[in-house]
Amino acid sequence: MTSTIVYAHGGGFTSYDPEIGRLRTDALQAAGLRVVPVEYRLAPAHRHPAQVDDVLDVYRSVKGPVVFLGESAGGTIVLSALLRLLAEGEPLPAGAAAISPVADLTLPGGSFVTNDGADIITRDALRRSVEAYLGEGVAGPASPSHGDFAGSPPLWLAVGTAEVLLDDVVTLATSARESGVTTELRVYEGAQHGFQFLGGYTVDKELAGWIEALG
Repeated sequence: MTSTIVYAHGGGFTSYDPEIGRLRTDALQAAGLRVVPVEYRLAPAHRHPAQVDDVLDVYRSVKGPVVFLGESAGGTIVLSALLRLLAEGEPLPAGAAAISPVADLTLPGGSFVTNDGADIITRDALRRSVEAYLGEGVAGPASPSHGDFAGSPPLWLAVGTAEVLLDDVVTLATSARESGVTTELRVYEGAQHGFQFLGGYTVDKELAGWIEALG
């Protein structure tokens, strides 16, 4: 049975453009993928973990195998949803794919500093988004990279070398592999944030193939 994608959009945790959302969903469907988009509650009116709860509510309503997919803030949210399922011993999706997720909400150094100004988003913009998402919450425990992925289904991660999130995603992939998780990491030379859906909202063929291979 072909997996259904439970898809969480980007938007810095705070925004959603229905037209852009439709284009992205259409791109996934054009790649032959069945998609259920999640219009999760937005910060700052709704703080973490409301967005994670919304993804899990949709996940639990879908019959058959599921693959999580999220981009940017949506990638953060689906990875957090996966960690919740792991921690609570619930049935797991067949896999999870995250495009340029904010994996460490503490926004440490590395490419957060060296690529600041080279990317279409800045560290300051990310900081404002994270503050809206967490409110008075603590960044570390809410960060996917601080979680335990042991026992996770396969992961697919993508990031561009010009992104402020570059080191963040690479570190997450390394940590997941060290936990025994089958992890595919795609690093795209010169690509900025959101590259997967720019230029006509196309979907990476490798990602589509990876999802299809999960069944």
